[in-house]
Amino acid sequence: MNLAQIAVIAAACVALVACSRNDSVFSLAPNYTGKTVQTVADVAGCIAERWRASARHLHEVHANGAIRLEAQSLFHGVTIGVRLRTRDGDTLVEYFQRRVADPIYREMVRECTRT
Repeated sequence: MNLAQIAVIAAACVALVACSRNDSVFSLAPNYTGKTVQTVADVAGCIAERWRASARHLHEVHANGAIRLEAQSLFHGVTIGVRLRTRDGDTLVEYFQRRVADPIYREMVRECTRT
């Protein structure tokens, strides 16, 4: 094998490892962050209702006053998630996606945070 072949194999290995990460979608940087005066429960209910109709495998976790919603986009199976928590009397909304998901999911989150 020459140096060029080794470089191609190494690059393919790095890409494979990067695409097969098993860590949580919430360990990534948020794709969208917003604040609203609505309660955490109200925003979570709105997002969950919309995602139930348009995503797969919706999970809701309540911990330490925060709510996390995680699902997979309907057609491409991209992992998406929302973390909601109270900060300074408002609800902090953070939307995450594993890869680029259909923009409709982020728009659903944004629509649920409008007052």
